[in-house]
Amino acid sequence: MMFDQLKTFAAAAKYQSVTKAARELGVSQPGVSRQLKLLEAHIGGELYRRLPNGIELTENGQLFLRRLTPILDQIAQLTGDFKASAQRSKKTALHVGGTFNVSALLLPALLSRFKLRHPYAELELRTSNPEQLESLLIANSIAIAVTICAGKSPRLACEPLRREKIVMFVPADHRLAEKTHPRLTEIMSEPLIIRGVKGSFSATELVLSRLRENGLRFKIGMRCEGPSEVKAAVRHGMGIGLAFEDTVKAEVKTGEFKILNVRGLKMAGQSYIVYRKDRPLSPLAQEFLALLRRARPNNQAAKAAAVHARSSNPMRRRLPTRRDLASPISV
Repeated sequence: MMFDQLKTFAAAAKYQSVTKAARELGVSQPGVSRQLKLLEAHIGGELYRRLPNGIELTENGQLFLRRLTPILDQIAQLTGDFKASAQRSKKTALHVGGTFNVSALLLPALLSRFKLRHPYAELELRTSNPEQLESLLIANSIAIAVTICAGKSPRLACEPLRREKIVMFVPADHRLAEKTHPRLTEIMSEPLIIRGVKGSFSATELVLSRLRENGLRFKIGMRCEGPSEVKAAVRHGMGIGLAFEDTVKAEVKTGEFKILNVRGLKMAGQSYIVYRKDRPLSPLAQEFLALLRRARPNNQAAKAAAVHARSSNPMRRRLPTRRDLASPISV
C-alpha cells in the first residue's frame, strides 16, 4: 500500500468524484482509477462503488476513511514542520559596512530593526575607513556601505544620506567644560586629538582644512587610528577631542564628556550610501537600502534623488568631490 494510493482515495472520497480528484492531484483520470483499484486489491475489499454522477463509499470505505484521515493529518503536519525548519536553516546573510561614526549609532539601530523583520538572517557589520570599505564593496565582501567619502570607482553608486555633526569634546572636569560658550582663542590654545593619519582622506582632515581656509589654526596634539583611541586620549587629559557626535553620545549622556559649544563654529560632514551599481543587490540588501533611504532627513530627499539619478546614468554621473564633502562645514 503506497502513500499515493492513500492520498488518491482521500481526494476521491472528499469530492466523491474521480474527475475532481484527478484535477486536485494534477494527474489523469485513468491514473486515479488505477490507484484506487490497487488500493482495493491490497485491502481485499470494495471501498467505493461508481454512480452515474460520481462515486460513493461503501461501508468499508467509510470506515477506512475515518481511520485514514488522522494519519494523513499527522503526515501533513510533519511535512509542514520540517519544511518550516528547512527554511529557517537556510540562513540568508546581509553584510554591510560603515565608517566609525555611523557604526556607533545609526547602523546598529537600523540593523536591530532589520533583525526583527528577518530573525533568521545572518547580519554582519564591518567598520573601517572609506578606502577599505570601497575595497570590500568591489570584492563583494559587503553589499552596502555608509561612509563619509563618495566612492571613486565607476562601478559604485553613491547617494547622500545625511549630515553628520562633528563636535569638540573634553572631560567633564576640564576647565573649558564649565563655560557655556568657550572662545575660539581658548580652543586654539589647546592641542586637538583627532582621528586619521596625516595626509589621509578623512572627515577630520576636511574639517581642519576648511578651518585653515578661514584663518583658524589648531595645534594637533595626537592622531589616532579610531574614535576609541581619540576618546581614550581625551580621558587622559591629552587635549580636546574632535569627532563625530554619534561616537561620543554615550559618554556625554553619562556625564563623562562635555561637548564644547563654541559660538559661531558649526562643523559637519556628509555621509553617503555606497553600493555596487554593476550587479543587482540581493533581496535582503535591497530591503536594507530602502531602510537607509527612509532614515534620510526630509530636507535631503531632493538632493539624494538627483545624485541617485546621476549615479544610475554613467553618462551623467558625477561623484562628489572633496570640495563637496567639505561644503557643509561653516565657521
